[in-house]
Amino acid sequence: MCPPQIIMMAASGASTMIQMSAQEKQAKAQKEAADDQAKRIELDRKVGEVQAMQNQRNRFEDYISAEKSNLAVFSASGIDTESMSIKAFEEANKATVVEDLSSIAFQADYESSSKRVQAASLRKSGSNALSAGYVNMMGTAATGIYNMSQIWPSSTATIKPIYPKTSVY
Repeated sequence: MCPPQIIMMAASGASTMIQMSAQEKQAKAQKEAADDQAKRIELDRKVGEVQAMQNQRNRFEDYISAEKSNLAVFSASGIDTESMSIKAFEEANKATVVEDLSSIAFQADYESSSKRVQAASLRKSGSNALSAGYVNMMGTAATGIYNMSQIWPSSTATIKPIYPKTSVY
């Protein structure tokens, strides 16, 4: 038959180990969740960059199509397409397109940078969660060791009297 202290120590040790294992699993899960979310944000960032390039291409194609239509209308109307006013009109349209393309690129860069920072922040928070989990595990281990030290019988022998105490009146 085992002394009760050994059973209590085994229970305390097992409880401590189970608690530490749960803390480790939780910390790893938090890091993995943060990393997964960061990957989704990075993917969104790349999709946004591709969409911005597509928007720029569409805007440029619209400009070319409008330019051709304008020249056709001017020619059909008998307007000299080489005149200074038509050239000024074309230059103004070209400047507008360049502005639009620059705005699309600037917005895409801003969103890309924002998502890059967001993803990095998530990765850092996941790493911090993992570190905190390990610190919690060490705290749990220390508490478990302390609890077991309170259960373990002291190493100093106690002397019990052989004879019962008697009082003298």
